This record gives sequence, structure tokens and C-alpha cells, in this order.
Amino acid sequence: MKQEKYKTDIQSSLEFLSREKLYADHIFNNSRSMISVIDRDYVYVKVNTTFCKALRGMADSIIGKSLSDVWGEETFSKSIKHNIDRCFDGATVKYEASFTTPQAGKRFFEVIFRPFPSDSGKVTHLLAETFDITDLKLTEKIAIEKEEEFKKFETNLPIGFMRCRPDGRIIHGNKAFLLIMDCRSENSLYSANFRDYYAEKGIFDMHVEQLADSKLKSFGRVPLKTCKGKDIVCRISGFMTLDEAGNPSYIDFAFEDSSRELMLENRLLEAQKLETIGSLAGGIAHDFNNILATISGYSELLIEDLPGHSPLSEKVSKIQTAVNKARSLTNQILTFSRQVEQEKVPVSVYEVLRETIGFVKSAAPPSIKIRSNYRDKQKFVFADPTQLFRVFLNLLTNAIQALEDKQGTITVTLAIEEGKKVRGDLNKVIVADEYVLVTLRDTGKGMDQSLLRRIFEPFFTTREVGKGSGLGLSVVHGIVSEMDGSVLVSSEKGKGSVFYIYLPVYSEKARKPALHGRKKKLLFVTGNRHESKILSLGLESAGFEMTQSSEIKHFNKILAETQTRPDIVIYMSDADQIRIDDLVSSFQKYGISPPCIIICDSNQDNPGEKLVNSGIISQQLVKPVSLKEIETAIQLSIKR
Repeated sequence: MKQEKYKTDIQSSLEFLSREKLYADHIFNNSRSMISVIDRDYVYVKVNTTFCKALRGMADSIIGKSLSDVWGEETFSKSIKHNIDRCFDGATVKYEASFTTPQAGKRFFEVIFRPFPSDSGKVTHLLAETFDITDLKLTEKIAIEKEEEFKKFETNLPIGFMRCRPDGRIIHGNKAFLLIMDCRSENSLYSANFRDYYAEKGIFDMHVEQLADSKLKSFGRVPLKTCKGKDIVCRISGFMTLDEAGNPSYIDFAFEDSSRELMLENRLLEAQKLETIGSLAGGIAHDFNNILATISGYSELLIEDLPGHSPLSEKVSKIQTAVNKARSLTNQILTFSRQVEQEKVPVSVYEVLRETIGFVKSAAPPSIKIRSNYRDKQKFVFADPTQLFRVFLNLLTNAIQALEDKQGTITVTLAIEEGKKVRGDLNKVIVADEYVLVTLRDTGKGMDQSLLRRIFEPFFTTREVGKGSGLGLSVVHGIVSEMDGSVLVSSEKGKGSVFYIYLPVYSEKARKPALHGRKKKLLFVTGNRHESKILSLGLESAGFEMTQSSEIKHFNKILAETQTRPDIVIYMSDADQIRIDDLVSSFQKYGISPPCIIICDSNQDNPGEKLVNSGIISQQLVKPVSLKEIETAIQLSIKR
């Protein structure tokens, strides 16, 4: 009985082992992973069906082959052998590798080597299990590429992105955010709190409350402080992300710098305001000129009725002097309102600027240094040279006044800007391919924003009562605008101001038609050297044959020669060596009476009033004069 029972048990055990082997072989061959058994000679002892399919071979064609035969000597020695050796030392080895299979080409695998010890405990074989992770790797690669693409997109966008905690602690900021907020690097943000960047306290907490519903919100223009404490205005949008429990996790903000947009809006409002003021001022100036014409006309009639040596004659002359000063003032108002036509000719900005600086230097205090940098001396603009002289003179005079007789520097730069760049800087339609850019920078007291908004308004001045008319910068604005140019200014309290004058470069298309017939000979009796040169430059460009004289001998020599005798004489009242009496006596000496125009200072009694009435002087002009005024006076004098 015992023997029969023993035989039955053995039979049952064999049947169990047979079934176990069947189950093991079934699992082994139907596994989705590649399974193989390798001996210490690096030879395949057993492989499953998945392994055979991957290598497109039968088990008999693989079993008995070495790994170097199957995978190639280079792959075996570089990627497989050292991992197998570690496994034979008793370690379970797991690593990732890529292999090329005959069926599917290059694939990515996760490989696990498990030691297979014998009954004695010595590792004689190992079990290699290889999982195909190609799809996972490709998915990871796509995710990484998308992430890199997003990072590049985020980095290169002109919109700033910033992520922070609900309490304001900054987590991340892109490149545009760093530029907008004027921060050195992203690392400098990690210790910062975005709450501190708000110009007004409490606004950040208000924004966080509004974002609590986890919906995108736009907060419009928000005043902020940059990393360097500078005021800036940005359009801000925000979105709050919640965690799984519904609690605030972090907030994403998007920023757009609105400073330029705000500047352009302010500039448009300023232009509209100046246009309105100009129209009003121009209308008043025209009406006032009509009143002055009445006063001037009746005073002239009155002086004719008075005896030559009557004590009332001097009083009437004072009235006429006051009328001339008032007319000069109204002309400046008309210039601001762009209702005075300029006689434009091609003129060198370098020449006018150089002469103006020379004129100002002679009168500037020794404590003030005027430096100049001319990067391009060859460009011309289409302008009235006398008006252009006024522009530079007014700006330089203002700069000297801003220094308040203290030690300081005025730097004048002449450069050329491409029209496309000017269009971007000014946000306006350009009228030339190139622009002359004159920059005047002073180290004076500077101005705050409230003053900057009003500096071009007529009669607005920061000087004491009686020390300034407030028309200087308004006249500058009018003259430059008439030339299709622009004037910009930037200033900071205590650090000085910078004026930028953009003038379109002259082109052949704008050339003034040439004068027909013989050029008129014009003798210019010069006064102030710099101002006279500007007027001469303009008149010569307008088509006159110019001769200048500043001393009596030379003047008489010109009148004595028939060929050099002038058709017209222009006399500057500040001529030192040739007086009015000399002018008259020379005309009488040589028996000539050419039309003579006298140009007087508005702040002086007019020395030529009686001569105008007597017919010796044909026309009388009061500074500041434009080239158009001089040409009109010449035309009227010739017609007499």
C-alpha cells in the first residue's frame, strides 16, 4: 500500500510539474516583453516568442548565438557587456538603451538583468527582460520639444509674463517682463514680492480678490514701480490657478508697457490743445494788428501835422516805437499759430547752428560750457534761415536760463536719422527719407511733468514777471511745425532737460523755382556778425547777388563803382562803423538813391523813423524778422 501510494504521489508531482512547466512556457512565450536567458559565455540559452518576432528569427536560429553576433560587437561592448558583468556579480541591473531591430528599426528599450543562481548559489545564468518604451520616449520627446517651443515663444514675446504666489512672492518672470520692469536677471525676482511693484498700496490685494473666481481678468492701465524705482504704466491681465482642494495655488500675470501709448495720447492731446490755443491766439493777433495799424496810421498823420521841432513830435515817436514793439509781439504769436508764411530756401543746418552757438557763446557766462558735436555737416533743410536761427537761439537761451548762472554744460549734437526710425519714434507720417536731428542737452534744474505739459503754450513762463514773454518755446514749436518737423522734450527735476528737433532733409523735389532774369544786387550793411550772416545766407539762397559791408571806406568804394552799385541796400541798425548819417551822406555824395531797408531792434528807439517819413528809407522792419518779411519789403521797395 505504501509503495502504491508513493508511486501515486510521484505521478501527481510529475503531472503538477508538467502543468507548471506548461504554464511557465505559456507565460514566457506570450509575454509582451522580450525575455531571454543568457549564460556566462554571453550566449543565448533561451528566448521567448516576442524576442524572436522582434529579431525576425526563430528560436533555433538565435539560441546558441552570442550577444555580439545578434547585436553587433560595438553595441555589445559599449552598451551591454558591462551591465551583464554586474548582473553576474549578483546585482539586478536596470537601464535604458536604444537598439536597431530588423523588424522595426531603431527602438528604445528598458532592460532588466536579473541574476539566476544555481543550487550552489553561484550565478551561472541571468534572465534578461526587455520592455519596448519607444512610444513613451517619443511622447516625452514631443513634450520636451513643445515645452522648449513654448519657452522660446514666451521668451521672445514682447508681452511680459510673471507667475507669483497669492501672497505676491514671484516664482518666474520671462525676458519681456524683466525688460519692462528694468530688472537685472530672473534670479533677482525670486526674493521679490510683486506687491511692492504697485505704485499704490492695496491695489494688488484688490486684484487678488477679483481673481478668486479663477476667471481671466483685465485690469487696464496700472501704475507700477520698476526694479529701479522708476514710474511706469502697464496694462495688466491676470488668471488664478487653484489646486485640487480648490485653494489658490498661483497667479499668472501678463504685462504690456503702456508708457509709449500714454505718451502718444498725451502728445495728441497736447497737439490738439496747442492747435486750439494757436487758432485763438492767431485770431486775436490779427485783430490786434488791425488796431495797431490804426494807431500807427494816425500817429504818422499826426507827426506830419506837427512842426518839426514840436515837443509833441518826440511823444508821437514814442507811440510809434511802442507800436513796433507790439507788432513784433503779435508776429511771434502768429508764428506760433503758424499763420505767418515762411520764405523757405535750402539751408545748411550746420551753418545756422554753428553761427547761433557762436553768437550765444559770446554772451554766455564763463561758468557755462557749450559743447557741440556735428556728426553730419552736409545735409540741408528747406527752411527760412532767419526763423531757424530763432529756433536754435531760443532753445540755447532757455538752456542758459535753466542753469541759473551756475556752473553747467550745454551739449548740442547734430545727427541724421532714417525716416523709418523717425516714424517709429514720433508715430507720425514722415515727409522725407532722412531727418536732421538736433539735440540740445543741458544740466540745469529740469522740469517736472506738470511743467512739461505746458512749455509750448504761449505766454507760459517759469521766469519772474517782466523777465520773459513766455513766447520763446511756442515760437519754436510754430516754426518747426511749419517746416513739417517736430519738437520733443524730456526732462527730470534736478537733472536737466533734453530737446529733440527733427527736421526733414531737403530733397530736389522741394527745390524752389529759379528766379528769372538778372539777379538783383543787394548790399548788406551788417550789424551783429552772426545774425547778419544768417540773413545773408538766406537772401543769397533766395536768388540775390550779395555784397556785405561793415565799415565806411568799403561801403563808399562799392557805391563809387558803377558796376558794383547795389539795386537795394539793407541796413542793420546795430552796425557799429556805419551810422545812419553816414548812409545818407554817402547816397548824397554819389548822387544815388537805391531802395534802402532798415532793420531795427524792437527794444530800441527806432533811429530811422524820420528817414522813412522823408523817403530816404523805403521800408522799416523790426526784429525778429523772417526771410519772407525781408523779401516782401524788397519787392515793395523795388515797385516804388
